[in-house]
Amino acid sequence: MAGSVITFRQGDVVAKKYEVESLLGDGPAGSSYAARSLGSGKRVCVKVLAGPSVGLAIGGAVLERTRAGRSEALVPAIEIGEHGGALFVVTEFFEAESLRRLMDRYAGERKPFTLQEACQIVVRVLDAVEAAHAAGLVHRHIKPANVLVNSRSVGPGEGKTVRTIKLNGLGLSEMIQPGTLAENLADRPDVRYLAPELASPSSGGTVQTDVYSVGVLFYELLTGVTPTGTYLSPTQVRDDVPKHVDDIVDIAMSANAEDRYPSARDMINDIQRSFTDDDKPAARTSMRSIGMVVGGSVALLLAVGGFFAMNDPGKKASGEDASLRAKIIKENPIDAALMESKVAGHPNMAYIPKGTMIAGRMHSESDKVARATEPLALVAPVDAFYVDLFEYPNELGAAPLVNVTRPDAMTLCAAQGKRLCSGLEWERACKGPEMNEYGYVGAYTVDRCGADPGGDQDRDDHLDRLSGTLEGCKSGWGVYDLSGGAIEWVGGKGSDPRFGLLRGGKLGQPEQGSRCAFSTEVNASSSNRATGFRCCMDDNGQLPIDPSAPPPEPAPVATP
Repeated sequence: MAGSVITFRQGDVVAKKYEVESLLGDGPAGSSYAARSLGSGKRVCVKVLAGPSVGLAIGGAVLERTRAGRSEALVPAIEIGEHGGALFVVTEFFEAESLRRLMDRYAGERKPFTLQEACQIVVRVLDAVEAAHAAGLVHRHIKPANVLVNSRSVGPGEGKTVRTIKLNGLGLSEMIQPGTLAENLADRPDVRYLAPELASPSSGGTVQTDVYSVGVLFYELLTGVTPTGTYLSPTQVRDDVPKHVDDIVDIAMSANAEDRYPSARDMINDIQRSFTDDDKPAARTSMRSIGMVVGGSVALLLAVGGFFAMNDPGKKASGEDASLRAKIIKENPIDAALMESKVAGHPNMAYIPKGTMIAGRMHSESDKVARATEPLALVAPVDAFYVDLFEYPNELGAAPLVNVTRPDAMTLCAAQGKRLCSGLEWERACKGPEMNEYGYVGAYTVDRCGADPGGDQDRDDHLDRLSGTLEGCKSGWGVYDLSGGAIEWVGGKGSDPRFGLLRGGKLGQPEQGSRCAFSTEVNASSSNRATGFRCCMDDNGQLPIDPSAPPPEPAPVATP
């Protein structure tokens, strides 16, 4: 039985047939790559399964069943094969973004999905589910990341958006040994989309298992959050939803599978009763304020009606930021003599004293730049620490070391008696005592740190420059290149244990990615010409017992 864990990098060839272009995503079922067929030249998606699989013969039979579930709402499978002991599945490449990304963008714009949008998306997913069930397959892994959305503007002035929606990943759960997806269930970020019965390793799921997942997806589209515990009904969150929608959600997400819709078609029929042609604009949708958890910190979901009713929201947000900055600066006086004495004996390191900082996005940051998943102006305490002035090898005028995996970065820091910086330490070093949005000033300035850290534009010129050669690319603590140069590994794990966190850049989007508050998750074993790191050290100058573990992140304090 195949069961090896294998990863690929750009340029690798899978089974002598498919050249890997990029990593699309990771999950408990395996890793997905954009690739190109060496034979036809067509772009495809290659999914390499993780963990023990059922083997090539059984997997091939499952693949044939997925082909039997023909539907325009399903991403079609092309081939199944083995490479290095791992089973892989090749599917058509569908040019689209995930529903997860679309949801995040709407949240960042404080724009709710209209009832019509939510219903159209969910009905399309249910169409795919119905076709899968007709072929005798249960998806078992329906979540926004597996729903692909292609959006295009049409009509006069391109004022209308048309979306093509497809469900991805059909048959993958059938190709993995039973119980594999149930392992470490509580630690998985997608657990909130899984039906309760999947907690049992022996459960293979039923039609009602997929109905439950679609119910959660429907609830999130309508409310902006996933249901946990005793959740508010959609009509308690927004007043433009008919009462019947509450019943649909309750039936689909019943704890007992027998109480759910007996088929996807039954749920479609019920949704169509609530479907309206009145596509209400977001400004007319009044959402009541509800508490929600964002990135592990408590944030307030502003009432959309209140947001549009502000007389001058820009000035109000800037005033809030200025007041908060003034308060934090006053409470954290700088002792220059102490800082100078502390760095004696620690060449090319800055000492940052114990204090509080403003973590995450500021109130006045543009929704197109800041991400809704970032904490909103949270006051966070941070212990004193040392940080390298430059990216590793931490030498003025040296070329930063890139193509580094997270484990390699931890090893190299430990060899110097140091460790990776925690996420808050890195952000504090970047923002400086003035708490700027970027590692130099409060607004994106291309000349300070270069055009595009880690991106395609001027990549070679930008990444080949030497550490500390741009005097303007320096934070208020004297730390260089935090918003420029390589994208840097930091301590702490991502939502998946295999992931690590990167800060200081985002491919192709420097204005967003070079912000001090920005972070992204990638596979800890991955690397490229954009990934580097720098090291930190405790205030006492001693290496912790476990050098791979940065100090725990202090709990942020709510913004006054």
